[in-house]
Amino acid sequence: MRFSRSLVSGLLLVRGATAIDLNIDSYDSIKTAAKQVAKDLASGFWDPYSVHGVPYPTYYWWLHGAILGGMVDYWALTGDSTYNSNVTVGWLRGVSPSLDLQPDEQSFSEGNDDQGFWSIMAMDATERVFPETEAQKEMGAGFLEITQTVQNLQASRWDNETCGGGLRWQINIANTGYSYKNTISNGLFFQQSARLARYTGNATYADWAEKTYKWLRATKIVRDDFYINDGAFVPDCKKFSEQRWTYNYGTLLAGCAAMYNFTNGDDYWKTQIDSILAATYATFFDSATGAIKEIQCQDSDTCNADQPSFKAYLSRWMGYTAQVAPYTYNDIMPRLRKNAQLAAATCVGQPGGTACGLKWNVGATWDGKYGLGEQLSALEVIQNTAPFVAPVGYVFSANNGGTSKSNPGGMGTRAGIHDRFAQYLPYRLPTYNIQLADRVGAAIITIIIIVVLGFGARFTMIH
Repeated sequence: MRFSRSLVSGLLLVRGATAIDLNIDSYDSIKTAAKQVAKDLASGFWDPYSVHGVPYPTYYWWLHGAILGGMVDYWALTGDSTYNSNVTVGWLRGVSPSLDLQPDEQSFSEGNDDQGFWSIMAMDATERVFPETEAQKEMGAGFLEITQTVQNLQASRWDNETCGGGLRWQINIANTGYSYKNTISNGLFFQQSARLARYTGNATYADWAEKTYKWLRATKIVRDDFYINDGAFVPDCKKFSEQRWTYNYGTLLAGCAAMYNFTNGDDYWKTQIDSILAATYATFFDSATGAIKEIQCQDSDTCNADQPSFKAYLSRWMGYTAQVAPYTYNDIMPRLRKNAQLAAATCVGQPGGTACGLKWNVGATWDGKYGLGEQLSALEVIQNTAPFVAPVGYVFSANNGGTSKSNPGGMGTRAGIHDRFAQYLPYRLPTYNIQLADRVGAAIITIIIIVVLGFGARFTMIH
């Protein structure tokens, strides 16, 4: 099946009879709107039985994990279990036989951020007490134990040799991006550590969270004015990629909120929350409409297949922050509610008359952008308003309603061996044994090139 993200000629960009109508003060209306958006997302972009889980190569495996997280939230916030079995299928496909969220078909190209998105999905499921099947439990694929395994693996990749710490973007040394320490990889590790600390009460996780966040601050990846860069380059992290993306702000916000909760309202973490929120509003919230904008690519229509989904994670993590740092509730929730209305108003597109757009600041019209990210972003911002009008979506902990099995020493079934460079390299560089004939041939070619260049230089000087 082919999916087009471009404007389909001849489609009407106006509100039709099948548009999504949202009454933000009605839980039933929120559920109805979320149900339609979830249906369009699932039918158009989700196949949990496939290798990638999403239409590949337009989209990549990490987005399958992002969809699973959205569907966990959907169940928790609406009570609709329609997609629960598919979440389980997708999860078991992704957790892989090695129980480390590094399935063989993905692990050669997998980055710390890819693994992190799947692990954060598992943390969502743990805190929401998403149902685990008996088969899942028996194979050691419970949500909490897999999150703990990823935590241990990523902690083992912490790199003190460059930049004084931090995770590299890529896991495999031969990958482009291994020389880059990006905010989202480190931000997800920070958030994961903080939420594990909050959920389990284990201070070791809190230590990793504080270490990671303060490293981001010390390197100025997160500047003193809370301008959050996309990342920095090794060896010293003095050269930055200065692009700003909503999900980088969101993941750090959620991590700080979890640490605020874990420390019972420590002033340091409150200051970080307040500063990140202020920077988020100033950077990404349109002054005229209040709409969240992906400023690096939205107005210029240059977003790639990944970037339209970034607003989903900001919305999700703002909703999470409002629950675990409840003093922020009255600040965050009106903004989410406004954006839920704005996003729903764009859901008049094709196919079906309910496809949602990327640009929430254009009024009740569709911008012609049909894609996974547009649907997931609309779903998250709509459903995360539900706690304002109904007692739903609670965030539990191990000593207060949580049920997922803990395995703090988990390392997966590869026994801690995760440097797969030897396996990976043949896919990048073909094996080739140099023979004597090859050396002679190379020498002859080199001599010919030298002679030709020399003749050319002489010819140029004469003329």
